[in-house]
Amino acid sequence: MNTSQPLSLPGLRVLLADAGQRRSPVIRLELIRLRCQLVDVIDLVAQPDALGPALDRLAPELLLIDCDQPSAGMLAQLGEALGRQPRPVLLVAEQMAPQQMRAALQSGVSTLQLAGLPPQRLGALLQLALARFEHDQTLQRELRQAQTQLAERKLVERARGILMREQGLDEEAAFQRLRQLAMDGGQTLAAVAARLIDADQLLRPR
Repeated sequence: MNTSQPLSLPGLRVLLADAGQRRSPVIRLELIRLRCQLVDVIDLVAQPDALGPALDRLAPELLLIDCDQPSAGMLAQLGEALGRQPRPVLLVAEQMAPQQMRAALQSGVSTLQLAGLPPQRLGALLQLALARFEHDQTLQRELRQAQTQLAERKLVERARGILMREQGLDEEAAFQRLRQLAMDGGQTLAAVAARLIDADQLLRPR
């Protein structure tokens, strides 16, 4: 026996951008069924420059774009707005060339749906967009963390080299000296290393 519960996304704040497909009444009804909150519907045919300002003003939790095919101008607007504040985006298009798909994904679109939008699939597509967005955000956080750690290691290596050169220490002794300085000053190794590098550059003859 199937005991699964009907799909719902209670309270999810959705902005709908209609770019000429005129399916917004059907989408509205399905969003109501899903218990989402439709914050607004913007007409991108009548107001082609309204997407970015609407995202900034309304701050939806998810953007749903319904179009025949995304224009370069729309994707540029979208990329700029998502650069300021990332958020999940579900883009529904009747047709898209491969280069348009790449441009859409590069602008920040989380999920693409081609060849129309069956209303019964909207809930699953919204969930997919939310999940992919969170996955992408996690990957970006991990990448930024890895980049920060790499930059900090490079600072520590440079500072250790300075101590080895100036104080005649071997690698282990120079590293222990850095650790001691960090502990004494209540700072991170990277912060102490950066200060040491700055001091060395100031004192070095030009």
